[in-house]
Amino acid sequence: MDLYRDTSVNVIENNTNFNNAWASGINAAQFNEIDLDLDGTMDLVVFDKSGNKLIPYLNKNGKFVFAPKYKSYFPELHDWVIFEDYNCDGKKDIYTYTSGGLGIYKNTSSSVLNFSLVTDLVLSDYGGPNPINIFISAVDIPAVSDVDYDGDLDILTFKITGGFIEFHRNMAMEQTGNCDTVIFQLEESCWGNFYEGLNNYTLNCQNCQCPPIINHPNAKQKHAGSTLLLIDIDNDYDKDIVLGDISFSNLNLLINGGDSTNANMIYVDSVFPANNSNTMPASMDIFPAAYYVDATNDGIKDLIVTSNSENNSENFTSCWLFNNSGTNTNADFNFNQNNFLQNDMIDLGSGCYPTFFDYNNDGLQDLVVGNYGYHQSGGNPSSSLALFKNIGSIDTPSFDLIDRDWQNISSINLNINLNIPALNLSPTFGDLDGDQDMDMLIGDANGKLHLFNNTGSNPPNFFLAEAEYKGLDVGYFAFPQLVDVNRDGLLDIIIGEQSGTINYCENTGTVSSPIFDTIIEYFGGIDIESNIISSGFSTPKLYDNNGLYELYVGSFSGETYVFDNIDNNLTGIFDSLTILNLNEGGKSMITMSDINNDQKTDLIVGNYSGGLSYFSSDSLVVSNSTNYSSKELNIYPNPTSRYLSINNTISGDLVILNSLGDIVLHHNKSTEKETLDLNELSAGIYLVKLKNYTAKFIVK
Repeated sequence: MDLYRDTSVNVIENNTNFNNAWASGINAAQFNEIDLDLDGTMDLVVFDKSGNKLIPYLNKNGKFVFAPKYKSYFPELHDWVIFEDYNCDGKKDIYTYTSGGLGIYKNTSSSVLNFSLVTDLVLSDYGGPNPINIFISAVDIPAVSDVDYDGDLDILTFKITGGFIEFHRNMAMEQTGNCDTVIFQLEESCWGNFYEGLNNYTLNCQNCQCPPIINHPNAKQKHAGSTLLLIDIDNDYDKDIVLGDISFSNLNLLINGGDSTNANMIYVDSVFPANNSNTMPASMDIFPAAYYVDATNDGIKDLIVTSNSENNSENFTSCWLFNNSGTNTNADFNFNQNNFLQNDMIDLGSGCYPTFFDYNNDGLQDLVVGNYGYHQSGGNPSSSLALFKNIGSIDTPSFDLIDRDWQNISSINLNINLNIPALNLSPTFGDLDGDQDMDMLIGDANGKLHLFNNTGSNPPNFFLAEAEYKGLDVGYFAFPQLVDVNRDGLLDIIIGEQSGTINYCENTGTVSSPIFDTIIEYFGGIDIESNIISSGFSTPKLYDNNGLYELYVGSFSGETYVFDNIDNNLTGIFDSLTILNLNEGGKSMITMSDINNDQKTDLIVGNYSGGLSYFSSDSLVVSNSTNYSSKELNIYPNPTSRYLSINNTISGDLVILNSLGDIVLHHNKSTEKETLDLNELSAGIYLVKLKNYTAKFIVK
């Protein structure tokens, strides 16, 4: 299956368009500037540590436009990235985390963006017989800047034991006279003459000697991460430092009272940037990080404050923009917004678990999306379902995000043990009580399922019929799908889980009284990414591709794995087909349908950053058998809620019969492809006949 990203499908909320709707969400963003299209104008790239994904934006007439095609031009990156010009050729290169240190990729672009590896581990002369790698934690963000103003880029990073900052001086200019060489030496072991404790500082630590910091006896243990940003904020030709700590919500500005050769921090502003100007302080739950880029396209760098924690931190309003009304070296920051870029995309907090569901029976596929939750300071996230109503047409989908807490699930205490709402809601729909309407089954973080019955109204209203449905429990993080696995006319359940395996629960009851008394583990022999991680986070979707099942499974890494050899092999080992080239971020889930009436499968992909991506494909919904004739009846979608398309070369009198054999619709077919409106038909099984050809379909 070849996939084609489509960012043109319109999405609105409160009558306002998301201009970059399908940009895939942001949790823990890192901001960098680079010229993506080589037009001489700096563009913007967001690297989201949550899922290790890149979100490129082109700068088009002062506006940032999501440009996903540039993702493929970058090497594989993880944990942190910094774009700076290491070789002074005017093109931004890449500094990024490698095991216990950092690597450098050189920007070798000519006609298109391109990078080549310079070194996968930068070494420094520590004074011993041989250089060793500069240690940088995956949790930290170092500073890459011309600290001594000699024309090449130096590196600041915390010592492996913490507390003091090491200054690794770039010796390229001194030794070669140009920048295009990677030569470092440890210049200072306590740059700035200060020591960082638990969000507090001891200044004037000459020769790395400081009086000990005495913390409160109940204080947390020493922090395990810090973020660094170097800027000359007071225009005195030396670098000041903006520092964030993993355990706290504020940023600290340390003012350099020394010079470019001998840094000496003399003052700590713990409510930065409030005390530097008239604005509010940064406050990011937790682990703030600061970035200095031109976000307003006025030629002056602005301050963006985000979280460097991919878990348990702000995830919906996590990109704070402070406009700079001063200059690059004499900044004056003023708070602008707390959701820079996020306000222009689908962003549902953390976790994004989509499924198609025609909730109002108008024949158009709507979208219901569960999430892990929106961050709540000091408590558990608020998990909910979002409803995207399809307000387009059968050929042109368009979505309206009409409810971020559909059916008010976030306020229902599904966690029976603690009597609190459940986390990580993953929905699926199917008729479990035989009343011809679609019920809802929701998986949660505790591995439980919860049944909500449909009252039959239009649009539907669901009520909790059974929390912890049938006592089913897969351990942690249940991702269910209701589907007739064994094709016996009864809805079964397959359930993904945190471990990466898939569970199969066969329905041994009836249409109106299902029985799920057995869980078959390791369905198909699948254990997603078990060779990489013990938590594969399998999110299965069993999809009928013209009479044959294929299984699509999202994962912790964000890869989507495809399996076949499923029909008549439910107790065997499925065949691994391929890995879809999606790369949309970690803990992915897909949903599939033909939503634009082109007879091809469309996919919507969710990821842990709370966003969605939309893809069309070349996979035909019609039969792909070698003996297929254009005269056969090709009908889709099947099942359908309202519209039925018929595509073949036959013309003439077409009839639809109900299960009793009564003709319920006449139609004179005169063109190759026609679409019928079945709004007057009740739910049930029908037969379409055209001359000597027949086909069965279901109206939901």
